[in-house]
Amino acid sequence: MTNRSSDQYANAAATPFPLERSGVDQCFGCSSTNENGLQLKFVRYDDGTIETRHRTAKHHCGFDTVIHGGIQAAILDEVMGVAAQSSLPANAPDLACATAEMHLNYLRPAFLAEEVVCRAWIVDIKDRDIFVEGVLLSSELVEVTTATSRWRQMRYEPT
Repeated sequence: MTNRSSDQYANAAATPFPLERSGVDQCFGCSSTNENGLQLKFVRYDDGTIETRHRTAKHHCGFDTVIHGGIQAAILDEVMGVAAQSSLPANAPDLACATAEMHLNYLRPAFLAEEVVCRAWIVDIKDRDIFVEGVLLSSELVEVTTATSRWRQMRYEPT
């Protein structure tokens, strides 16, 4: 699925990518104030790739030593959403992008004892649709789970 080298970013400089979206103060993936969430932080590479790194808590296991597939999906969903958000023009409203579709391929286990690396990048934009690919990598930068998704920016903040 990916045509990017897993070590392509080994020596590349990344800059912190702060989130400026309304309506996500308690987001399970990215909120720093959600005590039960993943509290993911993001960086951006010069080519637009968004990355997060995460060491999953033991209570997020599937099998005893493996990260639950739903948690893997949540990490991928979050990094792909940030990538989608980063593609919006500077004058766009600060409303979050929402997942319209997501497809995952679980290739091998992601282990709890290791930090995982998750990356996402834009592959196409058509009208309101933003198409994103992502990959969850092991600590050795081996593909564990891959994903494709379609996103749309919210038109209003849900109440």
